[in-house]
Amino acid sequence: MKNIFAARVENLDYRQFGQFGWLADPYLNFHLVKNKATDLYYAKLKALGVDDSRIFTTLASAYGALTSNQEDWLFVYPGDHVQTASLTWAKHNTNIQGMGSKNQRHQPSTLTTGAVRISCVTAAIANILNITGKYVQMFDIGTFNSAANTGNLTDIVVAGRNFYAERCAFRGGNNATQVGNALAGIPVTLITDAYASKWADCEFGSAGQTTRTTGPGFMRFAAASGGMHRFDRCMFQMRSETSGDDVSGFTVEENALDRLTIFNNCAFYNFSENWGALPDHMFKISQTSTFDILLQGGCGMVGFDTLSDNAHVKSSDPLPHTNAVEALAVATA
Repeated sequence: MKNIFAARVENLDYRQFGQFGWLADPYLNFHLVKNKATDLYYAKLKALGVDDSRIFTTLASAYGALTSNQEDWLFVYPGDHVQTASLTWAKHNTNIQGMGSKNQRHQPSTLTTGAVRISCVTAAIANILNITGKYVQMFDIGTFNSAANTGNLTDIVVAGRNFYAERCAFRGGNNATQVGNALAGIPVTLITDAYASKWADCEFGSAGQTTRTTGPGFMRFAAASGGMHRFDRCMFQMRSETSGDDVSGFTVEENALDRLTIFNNCAFYNFSENWGALPDHMFKISQTSTFDILLQGGCGMVGFDTLSDNAHVKSSDPLPHTNAVEALAVATA
């Protein structure tokens, strides 16, 4: 029996999933496809003998089948899985895995065939996913919460401890009503109790967005969002030609961070056509209580006047890559 499972797992390339091998078998986990009429991934799953009770066409129904603290996996197959309501992901130690390419970076408004995305483009929803569960993991997924509504605040909210994301692309909102509002259209928001999140090879925002005139284009650390976050080899992109301190890459609200947050070997880019006016700071800091942000391992910044005017944002390289990008030097005046 084990050899039969192994052959089927290999055919579907499930070998990368699960810490315990057989937990990633298609018979033991759950699947999200676009539809059950014409979707070729559905047909393939059925041909392999996967029970129909484990295959779903809506994110909410698929999530409902998961069990907390069982290391359940939800496999999301290529397509634009459009949402019309926010989903609170409260089940601990669960996983969401995109079944397309490991490279989900490019997310055009009309999605390229083969891409995996969870999006909202018409409904008024604050977020697509509100992740409150602890030890939730997310791989190879794109997100896009873009609608003509200032209440469409962010793609995902992370509120649970020890969240992990790898090879994900969080685009954020592209609508003019969002990027003209300081709290809307933000790719990722971290809120209360989001301690010790980790992000590897992820992308935040897009240099092809509508020009932002206020608020952060990368991430919002909301009040009491924990701390000890780590970002490895991530790409942050946005687009703004508004000088001053209203626009930034990140905002850190009062009491948002605790202890040390690390960015390792990350790139921070603001696209400004013909090098027009640039935002004053990449980090806009409102917090006065003690915390630190460290940029290390060759981080680079393009398209902002200054890294931050807050001395708690530090770089391990005082002048890294000065021939290629702007130095990550903190203003002292």
